Amino acid sequence: MAQVTRGPEAFDDGGQHDRHPPPSADDPVTEGLLDELARSGLPAEVRSWVTAALWGDEALTALLNGERMPDAAQGATPGPDTSPGGPVRRAYLTGIRVQGFRGIGRPAELTFPPGPGLTVIVGRNGSGKSSFAEAAEAALTGRNPRWDAMPTGWRDGWRNLHYDERTEATVDLHIAGDDGPTRVNRRWTGESVRSARGEVVHPDGETSPLRTLAWGEHLVRYRPFLSYDELGRTVTGRAAELYDTLTALLGLTGLADAERRLARVCDGLAKRRDRPSRELRFLLEALQSTDDPRAARAVQLLTASHLDLEALRSIAADDGPNDPALHTVLRRLRRLSVPERVVISDVVNELRGAAMELAMAAGTKGDHAHGVVRLLEQALEHHQRHPTETTCPTCSTQGALGADWVRRANAQLRALRSQAASASAAYERADAARDQARFLLAPAPSWLPPESELGQVWALWESGADITDLGELAEHVETVGRKLRAAAVTARRDATERLEDPTGGWAPLAEQLSGWLDDAQEAIAAREALAPAEAALNWLSEQARELRSQQLGPVATQAEQVWFRLRQERHIDLQGMRLIGRGARRRVEVDVSVDGVEDQTSAPGLLSQGEFQALALSICLPRALVDGNPFGFLVLDDPVQAMDTETVEGLASVLSEVGRHRQLIVFTHDTRLSDALRRLGLPATIRTINRDAMSNVWVTEGDG
Repeated sequence: MAQVTRGPEAFDDGGQHDRHPPPSADDPVTEGLLDELARSGLPAEVRSWVTAALWGDEALTALLNGERMPDAAQGATPGPDTSPGGPVRRAYLTGIRVQGFRGIGRPAELTFPPGPGLTVIVGRNGSGKSSFAEAAEAALTGRNPRWDAMPTGWRDGWRNLHYDERTEATVDLHIAGDDGPTRVNRRWTGESVRSARGEVVHPDGETSPLRTLAWGEHLVRYRPFLSYDELGRTVTGRAAELYDTLTALLGLTGLADAERRLARVCDGLAKRRDRPSRELRFLLEALQSTDDPRAARAVQLLTASHLDLEALRSIAADDGPNDPALHTVLRRLRRLSVPERVVISDVVNELRGAAMELAMAAGTKGDHAHGVVRLLEQALEHHQRHPTETTCPTCSTQGALGADWVRRANAQLRALRSQAASASAAYERADAARDQARFLLAPAPSWLPPESELGQVWALWESGADITDLGELAEHVETVGRKLRAAAVTARRDATERLEDPTGGWAPLAEQLSGWLDDAQEAIAAREALAPAEAALNWLSEQARELRSQQLGPVATQAEQVWFRLRQERHIDLQGMRLIGRGARRRVEVDVSVDGVEDQTSAPGLLSQGEFQALALSICLPRALVDGNPFGFLVLDDPVQAMDTETVEGLASVLSEVGRHRQLIVFTHDTRLSDALRRLGLPATIRTINRDAMSNVWVTEGDG
C-alpha cells in the first residue's frame, strides 16, 4: 500500500515542494466544488469558510483572525496547476540494473519488452528478487517503505558485502511519444541508505534532476510498487493508511485535507467557546479563598444571570491595596524601631546594681540616718511652703514648728547627712535606674493595632512602668524586652513582604480573572464564528461523501471482480468499499458476506491470512488500471505468500488479465504461480533468478 506521506519529498531530490498546494482552477474536483458552492445558496460567510478550507491553512488563519484572505483564495489568482493536464504519457519498464546493493554484488540486469504483459521472475529466498524490486523503487523515489521499519543494524549493512566498487540502481523507461529510452539513475556515495542522489538521462542525452519528470505527486497517487508487507498492511494495518491511499488514487486528497483542516478549525473554535465555562469553577474557588472585597464583588458578577464584562474588567484592573489604612500601618511597621538589645541590657544591669547596693545599705545606721534626713527635709519643705503654720503635720502638736525648730532641724540635718551619705547615694541610684526603665517602657504607637501580636506584647511591655521593685522591674525589662524585639522583627519582615505586593494577594487573582476575561471575550468571537464554520463543514463533508462514493464506485467494482476470481470456491463475497470518517477516525470499510449472509463488515474476523492477501490484491491491483495513471507498469514483490493452491490459480488468472492492459513484473519464490500459468495456458514470460555465495546474480529464461 502506498505511503502517501513520503513520495514528493523523496522524489524531489532536495527541491522544496508544497505538500498541500493551493487549489487550482484546472483541478476538476475543486472546480466542481466551487461551481456547486456558487449554486448552493449558502450565506456568504459560510461560502468563505468553504473557500478558505479548500485554499489552505493560511486562508483559514486569515479568516479566523478577521484578516483579508490571500487574493488567490478569493478567486483573483488561482494556484499552480497540480493536476496531470493533457493526455497521459504512459511509461513502461525496459530494464533494471543493480550493483553493490543489498543481495546483488557485481552488476546484474533485468530487461523487459515495453508495453503490457506479464513477467514472472522466480527465485528462492535470498536469490536477489527483493533487491531488484527495491532497487527499482529506490531509483525512482529514493525511498522504500520497508526501510523505515528496519533496525539500525540493517541500515548499516544495506550495502553488499562482496562488492564495494559502486552502489547504484538504474531504471530504463520507455515513455510514450519518445524516440528513445529515458534512464533514471541513483548512486549512493555516503554511508547512509538515504545518501543517494539521482539524475535523469533523457532520450536526447541531456541530464537533469529527477524532479524534471514531474512525477512527484503521481508516485504518491499511483505508486507502481507493491510488496508483500504493503499488501498485509492494506487490510490489517492502520485504518488511515488505506484511506489515504484510495483518497490519493481518486484525486480527492485536496478535498480530504480541506475537510480535515476545517474540522480542526471547528474543533478549535468549540474548545475556545467552552474554555471559560470549564475554567469558571476554578476561578470562583480562587476568588472565594480570599477576603478581599474586590474578589467578593467579582464572584457576585460572575454568578449573575448576565455577565458584565466591563465591570469585571474594571475590577481586574484595580491593582491598588485592598485596605489603604492597613497599607499605611505596614509602611510604618517596616520603619518601626524598638529599644536596642544593648540599651535593654544596660538598663537591666543598672537596675540590678542599684538593687544590690540598696540591699547592702538596708538596716545600717546610714540607712536610719537617711530616713531621718528624708523626714526632716520633708518637714522643712512643708514649713517653707506654709511659714505661718506651726502645728506639726505628723503629731498635730501645736506650736511645734517655729523658728527654734527650724534652727534645731537644720543643725540635726548637718549632723546626719554625713552619716546618711552612702545610703542616700544608694537610694538616688535606685531612683535613677527606675526612671531609666520607665523611660524605656514607652507606650505603644497609637497607630499600632492592639490586637496584633506586636500590639499585645507591647501592652505587656508598657505595663512594667507600674513595677517599683528593682529586681522585678529588671526581670520584666529583660524578659518582655526580648519578646518585644522578636515580635518587632517578625512584624517588620511581614510588613516588608506584604508591601512587596501592595494588593495584599489580590494581584495574582486579578491576573487570573483578567486571563479568564480574555478567554470569555475569545469565546464570544468563537461562538459567532463557529456557526458558519460548522455549516461550511457540514456542506463540505456531504459533498466529500458524495464524491467519494461516486469516484470509489469504479475502483470498488474492479476490486469485486478481482476478488471474484481470487476467491475460487469460497463463499465469501466482497460487496463493496466505503471511505468514511475523517481525521484520526478516517478508515475504509470493507464489506464482505459469508454464505450469503449480508451486512457483515468485520473482514479481519472472517478471513484467513491467505484470504487477507487476496483481499489486499483485490483492493490494490485496480490502482494500476486507473485511466490517469502515467505508469504502465506495476512491480509486485512476493504476492503469493500464505495463499493456497486454488487462490494461486485465481491469482494467475487475474495477473494474466491485468497483463493484457498493463506491464506486470512479479517477483516470487513460489513456483506454484508459474506452474498455474502454464497449466492454465495463460500468456506470461517466466524467468529464474540465481545467486551464488559471492552475491553474483544472473537470470535465465524459464523457471529452471
